[in-house]
Amino acid sequence: MTVTNRPAGLRQLARSVRVALAGGSGVLALVAVAVPLSVQAQDAASVNEVVVTGSRIVRDGFEAPTPLTVVGSEQIAQQASPNVIDYMTTMPAFAGNYTPQSSSQNVSAGTAGTSSVNLRNLGTNRTLVLINGQRVVPSTVTGLVDINTVPSQLIERVEVVTGGASAAYGSDAVSGVVNFILNNNFTGFEAELSGGMTEYGDDENGKLSMTAGFAFAGGRGHVIISGEHNQRDGILHGDREWNRRGWQIINNPNYLDANRNPTGEPQRLLLPRIAPSNATPGGIIIRGPLRGVAFGQNGEPYRFNFGSLVSGSAMQGGDWEESSLHHWGQSLQPKMSSDNVYARASFEITENTSVYLQSNWYASNNQSHAYPNDAYFGGMFISADNPFIPASTAQAIADLRANGQTITQLEMGHSLRQMGPVLIDTGREVVRNVLGVDGSFDAFGTNWNWDAYYQQGESRGSESARNSLNLVRHELALDAVRDPVTGAIVCSSTLTDPTNGCVPYNPFGINVNSEAALRYSAGLVSHRAQRFKQQVVATSVSGEPFSNWVGPVSVAAGVEHRRESVTGQSTEADLAGEFFAGNYRPTFGKYHVTEGFFETLMPLLADKPLVRALDFNGAVRFTDYSESGSVTTWKAGLTYSMVDDLRFRVTRSRDIRAPNLNDMFNAGLRENNQVFDHVSQTTVAVENFTRGNPALKPEEADSWGVGLVYQPSFLPSFSTSVDYWEIDLGGAISTTTAQQVVDLCFQGHAQSCAAINDGQPLTSGAGADRNRINRQPFNLAQQLVKGVDIEMSYRLPVAPLDGNVNVRAMATRFLKNYTDNTLNTPFDTAGQNYGGGPPDWRWNASVNYDHTAFRASLTARGISSGVYDNRHVVCTSNCPVSTIDNPTINYNRLAGAVYLDLSLGYKMTPGDMEVEAFLNVRNLANKDPVIAVGGPSGLPFDTVSTVPSNYDSLGRIYRLGVKVKM
Repeated sequence: MTVTNRPAGLRQLARSVRVALAGGSGVLALVAVAVPLSVQAQDAASVNEVVVTGSRIVRDGFEAPTPLTVVGSEQIAQQASPNVIDYMTTMPAFAGNYTPQSSSQNVSAGTAGTSSVNLRNLGTNRTLVLINGQRVVPSTVTGLVDINTVPSQLIERVEVVTGGASAAYGSDAVSGVVNFILNNNFTGFEAELSGGMTEYGDDENGKLSMTAGFAFAGGRGHVIISGEHNQRDGILHGDREWNRRGWQIINNPNYLDANRNPTGEPQRLLLPRIAPSNATPGGIIIRGPLRGVAFGQNGEPYRFNFGSLVSGSAMQGGDWEESSLHHWGQSLQPKMSSDNVYARASFEITENTSVYLQSNWYASNNQSHAYPNDAYFGGMFISADNPFIPASTAQAIADLRANGQTITQLEMGHSLRQMGPVLIDTGREVVRNVLGVDGSFDAFGTNWNWDAYYQQGESRGSESARNSLNLVRHELALDAVRDPVTGAIVCSSTLTDPTNGCVPYNPFGINVNSEAALRYSAGLVSHRAQRFKQQVVATSVSGEPFSNWVGPVSVAAGVEHRRESVTGQSTEADLAGEFFAGNYRPTFGKYHVTEGFFETLMPLLADKPLVRALDFNGAVRFTDYSESGSVTTWKAGLTYSMVDDLRFRVTRSRDIRAPNLNDMFNAGLRENNQVFDHVSQTTVAVENFTRGNPALKPEEADSWGVGLVYQPSFLPSFSTSVDYWEIDLGGAISTTTAQQVVDLCFQGHAQSCAAINDGQPLTSGAGADRNRINRQPFNLAQQLVKGVDIEMSYRLPVAPLDGNVNVRAMATRFLKNYTDNTLNTPFDTAGQNYGGGPPDWRWNASVNYDHTAFRASLTARGISSGVYDNRHVVCTSNCPVSTIDNPTINYNRLAGAVYLDLSLGYKMTPGDMEVEAFLNVRNLANKDPVIAVGGPSGLPFDTVSTVPSNYDSLGRIYRLGVKVKM
């Protein structure tokens, strides 16, 4: 269904709340049954001070040597989207988060529909995600933790450790830690029913959640059970006005003259009204005397208008709207449904010892359009005697033959409109069970805390690419002939193999094929099922064993053993690589790791001249991996106060990321792409084939952090911090892109040339003759990121209004995002608002008013302006010679963006209940996203024309709901 742009607004919003009731009642009934009649109302006392765990030793967030950002559950609840990832994406320290919007085209990778955080733009697998300080089982074999698995109604706060923390928490904490703290002491009952939609009446979504907690055995025991159901209809097409303008970067056909000398024009052009020149919905003849004959509804031939500019597979103007793929290609928002059940029971065995058991079950299904079945940008070869050829075209062929021309086949391009897009259908089920015991004891004259736990986690993924063209079958179906006996149109292969089931396919027009023909060519499902298992045994202890000349010395120590494994299966057609999209291959592998850590916090000076306090924080961890060897990580930090109002902090650390199961054991990931061929000066279709590398070693990062915290005594409720950070990652696990392989080959790199078609040049082709590029990860890259974080908060009581005004602002300035893979020329992507680079500035500022009955919040968030690529040289005439490292282009700027979000709530207290009605609005001004497009390599024709991680792509979003507490 095509979505119109007619605003719907609030008049339909209440109706969308009913969406939440469509599938969640069975799950959430468990919660309702668990609430005893004797449940008492939960205390609503406000928390004046939040204690966070930036290290294993508990400190206040502003006092910790490693910078911390704390986000309360109220802030997350004030957004218009039901997904936690949408709020995390607005936090400045994050750049390049995986969201369902941004991962729609990750078909073969199996990560479509995931929500994963990315601190410092260093990659989602270099950010460690924890729940209550414990590891979380990844949702995919690539190590991504889908944060939708966290029970959102129980989130008390989120602690973001914005600095290396591997010594304290283990591998993967190169850029930091995101620790979801759950309320393990929840008492009472809480429920939420909410729903939302966009301004255009699409992406209707609903949420129903319930949580109950109660004590038993005289308060010695405690039980919590929470259930949540989410679903959203998604926006399965790209039918927004801003996405239908056809902007794209193409190669300038006038860059070289007839003698292949530069003409002084730029090599690349950013232009509107761009679409494929060699693929139409019903097919087009692209070479020979019949070039430009295209086929429309019911096979009617017509003359295609190529427009004023043709560059390889792209053109500007002419019938560009007819061949455009944007409005029916990639989804703006997947269709999603999820259920989440969390239960926890704890019991005090003794006065100082408690045992607990917690279980979390999460299941989700995500559906979206990845891209059209555009396998044929040219390269579809049809016999000139094909019986499906329309009569007028057949007569034109006959006339040409009568004039002495030899025509044996037609080369066509086809975007297969009638076949429809490739549909991603991804299901995940994640189970996490934790059995733990914790307590305290007295030793050395002080009190100590300890804990131990066993965690068993399992993630089961079902990844399917439906309606994906089976290239082997389709080639058979395109070879159509007339049966010499019956005169019926059949596949040529059927004449020699009558039972092969082949159904001929008519490539000449739209709506000319039967359902049977479509199902034969695209009816097989590309599918993979994988099972990822994780087991963790860990124990730790912390206390103050002695005092030095200043005061108590705190220590923490612990050991951990972890095992991870993956198995799977896929279809025979996948293993043979027969599909246009999908071609899943299961991964098999396992490893184990044992590690131990020690951390200390030691006061060095206090109450001395010019020294109010000087503290040292240090940690060391030894880690031994079964596959990739042993490594030691460490951290050293100082906090220094000259006066009570001002503190300085500095940290230095060595952090690691070990290769994950996908890095080492990937059986062969197949992905379709396009690359720019420097020889032919055009784009060609390729198939990337990526394998794992068992010889990989852990990445090692050296991190610096220097900052100050200012909390003036004359303004008690004001705090601000400024922190400089730097992460130098060596031996980074990196895989060169397909375009980089082609670039390196053109520059004479023999190993890269050998990776292309087994050492043969790139060619145009289709089906089994597609170009193939082999890729493999190596410890060959260096990444250097630098930046500054700024955070400020202020709370002002407003006596006349009997409430509080809270102001908070956060900003991150990315100074450098440098990559050197030792093969290509090093480059810095800081300031790039497109591709893999973060904008120079990301910021978020909010003003909240909180009254007993009424609350309101206005948030402004945005990014600075930037460029497509820092390496581009901008010119329109008299351009320098374009190079691979510094191509010339006519335009390179990308505008910044500022968005406003509004949240309103009104509380009522009938009896012992607290009822809050709320309205949240995201992108209050309904601003369209900034157009940011790809090309000339990649998949620019069918990719959404913006960057969802930087710019809002859905428009204004409403969310209306009610919460009940008692």
